[in-house]
Amino acid sequence: MKTRKLIFERIIPFFFMALFTFRLFCYQQTISGYVGLDASPLAHKGLTLICLLAIWFNYAAIFILFMRPFFHFKMVKNLARFACLPIHILNLALALPISQLLCGKTGIHLLSIVYMLEAIIGIIESLYYLIIDRRMKTQVGDIFRMLGIFVLLLIACLPSYLPQFLFGEAKSSIVVKDISFSHRILIYIGIIVPFVLYFTLRNQKEEVIRFSLIFISIATMVGFLVNFNYTNFKEPWTWPFHLCNTAMFIIPICLIFKCKRLFYFTYFINVMGALIAMLMPNYPDSVNLLSMRIFNFWYNHWIAFFMPILLVALKQFKRPTLKEFKWSMIWFFGYFFLVLVLNVVFSAKGHSVDYFFINSDYVADKLGTWAENIFNLSTTIHIAGLELEFHPLYQLVFFLVYVALGLGVWFIYGEFFRIADSHYELHMKLRAIRLHEYAALCASVGKENKMNKSVEAKMELKHFSKKYATSKVYAVKDANLEVHAGEIFGFLGPNGAGKSTIIKSTVGIQPITEGAIEICGYDVATSPVDAKSNIGYVPDHYALYEKLTGREYINYIADIYNVSEADRHTRIEKYIQIFELQGSIDSKIKTYSHGMKQKITIMSALVHNPKVWILDEPLTGLDPTSIYQVKECMKQHAAEGNIVFFSSHLIDIVEKLCGRIAIIKKGQIQCIKTLEEIESSGTTLEQFYLDTIESHEE
Repeated sequence: MKTRKLIFERIIPFFFMALFTFRLFCYQQTISGYVGLDASPLAHKGLTLICLLAIWFNYAAIFILFMRPFFHFKMVKNLARFACLPIHILNLALALPISQLLCGKTGIHLLSIVYMLEAIIGIIESLYYLIIDRRMKTQVGDIFRMLGIFVLLLIACLPSYLPQFLFGEAKSSIVVKDISFSHRILIYIGIIVPFVLYFTLRNQKEEVIRFSLIFISIATMVGFLVNFNYTNFKEPWTWPFHLCNTAMFIIPICLIFKCKRLFYFTYFINVMGALIAMLMPNYPDSVNLLSMRIFNFWYNHWIAFFMPILLVALKQFKRPTLKEFKWSMIWFFGYFFLVLVLNVVFSAKGHSVDYFFINSDYVADKLGTWAENIFNLSTTIHIAGLELEFHPLYQLVFFLVYVALGLGVWFIYGEFFRIADSHYELHMKLRAIRLHEYAALCASVGKENKMNKSVEAKMELKHFSKKYATSKVYAVKDANLEVHAGEIFGFLGPNGAGKSTIIKSTVGIQPITEGAIEICGYDVATSPVDAKSNIGYVPDHYALYEKLTGREYINYIADIYNVSEADRHTRIEKYIQIFELQGSIDSKIKTYSHGMKQKITIMSALVHNPKVWILDEPLTGLDPTSIYQVKECMKQHAAEGNIVFFSSHLIDIVEKLCGRIAIIKKGQIQCIKTLEEIESSGTTLEQFYLDTIESHEE
């Protein structure tokens, strides 16, 4: 199994990408030179259109299959199984005309063979994922959602030559000149798209966010690299040293390898450089808006502009401090010095380069006479027969101004994020209001089922068994147990013994496989509302709404249980005193320590005064004072005629608190004893526990 996984999820995907890289770089593509479908070397426009779509879709399918071993959420599994397979079959069938479009050669040749091999591997990989995920349930709605997501992914994979190939020359009226209407539209797109992406992704799981961002960054990087081939390796002056070009490589590297220090270079420098370039585009006044050159310019600058900000907004990288700004300037100085030297060296050798516009008056010309005068102060150095021309004062001012702008942009970012935080806080408040309304609705619907004060507290397991769907072995088998009013009952067992399984089934988190569990006479499976209304639950891993204050959260839980204003006020104040939370109960939960959050969880479990209070490892990580406070609550709750049922690894505390205990091992309850019976046998609870566990080892 491990060998198969290694082959199909590591070796073959990397070989797959190696083939794709070879195809991408080792041929000079003629496809980028076609303008309009009439220019196609294929006989039929319909075939050309299908081949273009197949090439476009193929990019997305390749990236999905390459990333699939590293991501496991349902949508990416469906994409790998259902979207990629037909795409690779289509590309295999059209391999010959597609290769003719790509390089202009007809018949079978090396590129067509590589393309066929690439499609065959894609089919094999898709079939592999179709087989291993065959048991995953997929509904019609999942397929439609998958298709919608795939369309969005395709946008990131759009080849830069596709618009000019499909539509030819744009109308002469569609030009980008100064801040004209068409120019503004392109700028607006760069501003609107990140907001759309942010609101689409912000409430998704971390894995979904990370997959989406890595996919976009890789797709746009490959789209940019389509302009290059193997000949560029021999011509370093054609390499993408321009500032905004570096973002195409830095963003995916930082995302995949989590290069934090390098990221802040693109966060402070690339974003600002891209924005300036978008405001002052470097190409002729009147151009074909759909040309490959213009598409590349805007697509690359959009990514360089909004992706770094989006990565911080979606919490892939933390918001920068002065330390991160310092590192960004160190990287910027290294980049600035490198391109300054490359500029003058390549220019001296007769190559037309102007990385970052450091060695030309392109920026100075737009700033006015004073900047031109500074630029004209030049000096020449002769090295190895080369005449290297520098503009030292202009270049120094250029660097310092950029550093100052970077510092200014930092504060602008801070203001934007402050607004975003306020918006998110408002969003969470509105969400809390909706939750309160839902709680009130639940309370009104369940008035007839609310906690029955007349019944006696009782908890009973009747031949309870639990088996998870993916396992052939019972997690708990034929468990029988009765706990009565006034008891503090201890539940002991090693990790994985079944304690949490029984507790989660009792509180309704997990379904029951066999048998029954009753709370105060109500069956948990058939009368869940009645049973749960008598339960207070403290999980081993709490999950709180941390944007709320402690008091707001407890009131929210009280709303769910329809606790009256008088009762909730009395109980909340009582537990505030017990847990010494007077100074923090009205602070946001996100500011609390672990112990304080645990206390809020306990208070919310007790606010409706449940007949059965269930605690799963409640004392883990608490300080001695907090442990004492929780123990006193447990004693008091049991003294009022209720049940306290808790699991713990702290045997000395169980020994002092409990009247009875149960020990579970490998899903089976081994014994149920009173502490008096254990003491009368002449041993401690700890020794009795160890003897019981060891005596039942297989």
